[in-house]
Formats: sequence, structure tokens, C-alpha cells
Amino acid sequence: MEKQPTANDEVKKILGGSGKKLFAHEVHVRRTAEKGKYIAPHMLRDRQGNPPQDGQHGEKEYALSNAQELMNHLSTHMGDIPDEDDA
Repeated sequence: MEKQPTANDEVKKILGGSGKKLFAHEVHVRRTAEKGKYIAPHMLRDRQGNPPQDGQHGEKEYALSNAQELMNHLSTHMGDIPDEDDA
């Protein structure tokens, strides 16, 4: 027998939507107390640069365990990082 959707299920369906797609607008990198580890908080915005208005979080924070992981993370989220020779 099929389960009938309840009002609570309908509310979850509406509120559980992901809203507008958000992108990393700014990334700030800081070192932790442990040597060689980093934290990279992201400020998320929509394509027009506006903060989320639909209940989504406007920030997300990543813990990175070494410099190579930090570089890979920045390349993934912010695009390619030019080499010093390319500058």
C-alpha cells in the first residue's frame, strides 16, 4: 500500500529545495594554531553577486591539512592559479 503524503512531507519538499545556485564569491585563507594547517571560509553569492535570500547559508568553511591541499582547493573553487612564471 502506498503511503499518502502528509502536510509535513509537503512542507519538507518546499523548504528542502536548494534555492538559487551559489558560487564562491570570496575566499579568505587563514592559518590554524597547528603549523601547516589552514581554514578557508567562503562567502557564497548568486550569479549577480547577491547573498542568499532563500534560507541558504551565505558562508561555508573548509579545513585544509596542508599547503598542497590548500592549492588544490583554491584551484577547484576559484579557478586556475597562475604560476609565478606566468605572471
